[in-house]
Amino acid sequence: MSDADNKATTTVGKKPKRIYPGERQILRYLRIEQDNKADGSVEVRTPVLPDLLDAGGAMRLGAIAPMCDVAAGSMAASLAHPDWVATLDFKFHLGTPVLSGMISGHCHPLRIGKNTVVSETQLSGPDGETAGMAIVTFTRLPQREDQKDKSPPRVGPYNYSLDYEEPRIPLDQYLGIRFESDQHAFELDHHERIYNSFGSIQGGAMAALLERGASYAAERVLACPARTVDLHFSYTAQARVGPFRVTAKIVRNDTSGVLSRVELIDTGMDNRVSAIGTALAVPIAD
Repeated sequence: MSDADNKATTTVGKKPKRIYPGERQILRYLRIEQDNKADGSVEVRTPVLPDLLDAGGAMRLGAIAPMCDVAAGSMAASLAHPDWVATLDFKFHLGTPVLSGMISGHCHPLRIGKNTVVSETQLSGPDGETAGMAIVTFTRLPQREDQKDKSPPRVGPYNYSLDYEEPRIPLDQYLGIRFESDQHAFELDHHERIYNSFGSIQGGAMAALLERGASYAAERVLACPARTVDLHFSYTAQARVGPFRVTAKIVRNDTSGVLSRVELIDTGMDNRVSAIGTALAVPIAD
């Protein structure tokens, strides 16, 4: 396969197709399996694959976050029905590094209010070890007249993986990242691998991009591989056009790691900030 075949298909200046998730979309790439329970909770899991690992051989935060995002989104949509929901805030903390097997998650509601829905996803590795946790907050959007026939999310299992998939490539390449060697920053185009159902960047994919922004900044400062272990960001606007630019500004560099302010900017929308937050990255031991 040529380099051109491995690159994400871009659609700069075009309206993205709204087939969700498409055959090349990140939920399928990660082979996520999801089971929506009748009580509103959601069980999810994803395999630990070689192209999703960091330099220390552990599953990257950015490869786990989309699973937490889709679980939380399904749960919130079900519990808020017939209202719609939109993601406001995403917190993710890695636990014990997972090197192989499967990562499983249990997503349950913390609050179902008139204005917000808050979820928690507890993650575990193949031996039951605590792999991390995510807390996601959604705002409720009242149902419009043209949405009266919207069906609630279905109960039951769903497997996003495909019987056939393209040859596996590293996550950075899959996302289409173009690193800037002289700054804590990178760019990428909008493409079908990161679309959500509205044609903007999918929430979990946005988390993956911010995670990489933090680890890239830490690697440049520390002059060694780094792992993002904590990420907290807010969604401020849809990222719909591109190219997108992810930047990191160092806030603190000490024995606890490198703390960065990270943001994702839609340069095609007058440099509109689509997400902003903080992330902590630590050096990966030899």
